[in-house]
Amino acid sequence: MATLNLKNFPDDLHEQAKSRAALEGITLKELVVQAVTSYLSGPITLDVQEVIVKKKESE
Repeated sequence: MATLNLKNFPDDLHEQAKSRAALEGITLKELVVQAVTSYLSGPITLDVQEVIVKKKESE
């Protein structure tokens, strides 16, 4: 299993996540995995023009 370390993560968001995990009776890791899984399983919404601009900027 991979390791993920986040730098400069907002303190208030960290505290909210810890509190929510505790209220739900799960670990912070489980909360984050659930949140990322939910986000990634949703539809991809891309602004085609924005993608084109970013592509041109990276060239």
